Amino acid sequence: MAKWRLVGGGVTIVDDLVLRPVRPWTGAVHALLTHLRDSGLDCVPEPVGVRHDVEAVTFIPGDAGGDAFRHQLTIEGLESAARLLRKVHDATAGFEPPDRVEWAHSPVRGATTVCHGDPAPWNFVWRDGEAVGLIDWDHAYPAAPIDDVAYALDTFTPFRPDDVTVRDHRFPQPPERAARVRAFATAYGLGGTAGIVDRVIERQQQTVARVLSLAERGLDPWAAWCREGYLEELQARPRWTRSHRHLFE
Repeated sequence: MAKWRLVGGGVTIVDDLVLRPVRPWTGAVHALLTHLRDSGLDCVPEPVGVRHDVEAVTFIPGDAGGDAFRHQLTIEGLESAARLLRKVHDATAGFEPPDRVEWAHSPVRGATTVCHGDPAPWNFVWRDGEAVGLIDWDHAYPAAPIDDVAYALDTFTPFRPDDVTVRDHRFPQPPERAARVRAFATAYGLGGTAGIVDRVIERQQQTVARVLSLAERGLDPWAAWCREGYLEELQARPRWTRSHRHLFE
């Protein structure tokens, strides 16, 4: 008998497969994941196929979603995610998407990297405090790697008020944010943190625009987020970061 569990958002895990609703960009994502797997990466899901508007990819065992937060609290956990993200970015080099492919977001002209688009702690797979996988590729699109780095810093540091850091990101107390920024940047191989807070602010603004764009297309969960007022929370984040940049520099 098949073992299955409902994850949420229309995602179901059945035995060793993750079943998800097909999106307009599923073909592009599957082509990218196939390229990464063919490049020797086992830290991303392997596409299995599409049937009756449901896509199937392989399941990577470990902690993800809400179970991920405890692993990324340490500097060592954070650094492991940065190294894995860099490995994935490097492996996207040479990827040539199929003709007339659609991405969730407009590709950046001249990009040589395909970004994950949502490299937050909950989309990494963790084992024993180490990031070993990167899942949920719906937001992938060609762009400069700093786009992903800024988004990861936004969520791993995190660029959030103290109460949100403790309540939602599961820190026992607000961390030394500047130290986490430096550690992630170094582990990724960024070569420094000059200007990084401004890049995070830009990325926070882009997130607002992208959620709104997907919502206007009538796609959930983004349309539901906007109806429920989540857009206002996203819009407040760049303002908060500007007024608290001293915490990160």
